[in-house]
Amino acid sequence: MEVVKEQLKLDIQLMTRVNGYSLEVNGEGYMYFNAQSLLEGFCIHVGMERLETMTIEDIKAMLVSLEDGSAVKKLQAEVTELKALISEQKKMIREQKRVIKNLKNELNIED
Repeated sequence: MEVVKEQLKLDIQLMTRVNGYSLEVNGEGYMYFNAQSLLEGFCIHVGMERLETMTIEDIKAMLVSLEDGSAVKKLQAEVTELKALISEQKKMIREQKRVIKNLKNELNIED
């Protein structure tokens, strides 16, 4: 069975500024003060589709983890955390539906 990942469309704008460079990806703006940090940020924000704001230290740590292979473990941990969050949210939704149903029954309200 082949799993096809939907490709994310990225709108990328790169501009030179008086004090550096600005990179805009899907409306999210990032500012870089030299070409090296611009390339690093581009690799993370565009190459890895990590569109959240990150500090220079976060970007450098992500690049190091790509080099040493620990990025896979970090990303797997993030996926596991997100799955747990989704599961918790689903439980909360089911509980809220149950509360609503009980309240409707108590008040004799039809759907």
